[in-house]
Amino acid sequence: MANRDQIELAKETLNVFADRGEDFGDARHVLHFMYGGNFEALGASLRELGYAVKPTVNADGIIAERHEAIGEEWRTTTLAALCDLCDSYGVEYDGWEAAMMRQPPAPEPSKPIGFFPKIFGKKK
Repeated sequence: MANRDQIELAKETLNVFADRGEDFGDARHVLHFMYGGNFEALGASLRELGYAVKPTVNADGIIAERHEAIGEEWRTTTLAALCDLCDSYGVEYDGWEAAMMRQPPAPEPSKPIGFFPKIFGKKK
């Protein structure tokens, strides 16, 4: 898959965020995954752009991360620029992930039943 194909694929992911009621104005933790090629030089360029960069678990790529406001403008500018940057270093841009800010509310915990109802079959 060409790196710029990731820009189109991001539409689907952004739709999931929109369906969950996410506010695209909120900055959130975003991870970008890149493999192969000259990722050492790419890492230096990413650091200049304000990304924290670390190797992947198998040291066959890098993960770039920072807090960003994602959305359509981000997809067509920031993501496009990252894909082009990866192309310039011969690195495969393998996608991104971001934190959901608005999780569904947790269910109410059930109240524990005491010893009395267990014996007599009544609830307090």
